[in-house]
Amino acid sequence: MLTIDGKQVCESLAEVIDPSRAALAVIDIENVPRWDQGPDRVIFDKVKLLTAAARGRGVPVFFFYNHRNRGLTDASAAVIRTWLNLGHRPDRFHEDFEPDYDKVRVHPGLEPREGDHVLPKHRGCAFEGTDFDLMLRTLRRESVVLVGCSTDWCLEATAWSATNKDYYVAVVEDCTRSPRPHGHEAALRQFRDLGLDLTTSEELLELWG
Repeated sequence: MLTIDGKQVCESLAEVIDPSRAALAVIDIENVPRWDQGPDRVIFDKVKLLTAAARGRGVPVFFFYNHRNRGLTDASAAVIRTWLNLGHRPDRFHEDFEPDYDKVRVHPGLEPREGDHVLPKHRGCAFEGTDFDLMLRTLRRESVVLVGCSTDWCLEATAWSATNKDYYVAVVEDCTRSPRPHGHEAALRQFRDLGLDLTTSEELLELWG
């Protein structure tokens, strides 16, 4: 640790992700077929290893998924506009986004355990409208380790919010994905350019023993 202006500042990645300091946030790995095959399955399996390692070292694990109220009463006109821009059909909004739609849940293969935290969210950022910040401060956590989807939307929004709330942020770059490859690469590049910590699942598993 460095001492700067009387503050103890993490000097290394190992200090940032120390089990006494960190929490693992799994963003929007939901019950959809993409996680069951191909490159996304590789990410899924790595995330599952990380959740097990986190539990073994006493690192709190937070799972997030997107949630909508019945009738989409919490979906503003601006949110609906983004759905339209992304190609969603208006006649499928209720089927795709209402909370009883089975896909809008944490993927059952991740098997959240007793002691894990499962938080539904209504917007991209995991801090917006949830108790995430309160729970992190209650647990005396200073660092947020991010994995999941999408690199250039929900995960990115969460990273900037965490930074603005004075948390250390580490992004596990081989455990993130986006349906927009250019957006994925742009987000990772911006994380590096603006001074966030990036790591890999292999390095994190080694540091967590």
